Amino acid sequence: MNKLMIMAAIGVATAGCQTAVPQSVADTQRPPSKALKTAIVNAARDFLLDPYSIRDAEISNVVLFNPQARIDAVCIKANAKNGYGGYTGRQATSVSLRDGKILGATANDVRCLDPRLGYHPFKELESLKSL
Repeated sequence: MNKLMIMAAIGVATAGCQTAVPQSVADTQRPPSKALKTAIVNAARDFLLDPYSIRDAEISNVVLFNPQARIDAVCIKANAKNGYGGYTGRQATSVSLRDGKILGATANDVRCLDPRLGYHPFKELESLKSL
């Protein structure tokens, strides 16, 4: 009961503040920049076994993942061939970023399945097959 009263008091106390604090990570969404898309396409050449086989690619909006560390994240969903030459089905990979630079990637990240996360076609990644 005390927690509920404290939370209500904090909500009332901050209701008049000028700067709004995002309600969730999903509230920080912004479209990925062209530079970020280019960086991801270039990294895909080294990260994937067969980057030239990519199809059904989508990129999510960029979200603020860790405000204290200034880390953003973006998700990529795509279907590519594995080491045996067969398609794996669409996999979701999160890419961690700081100041627009790629820090790392996590394959099969469940956070990329959040229905609040907006996705866009990622034709630039699919166009690797044309090279």
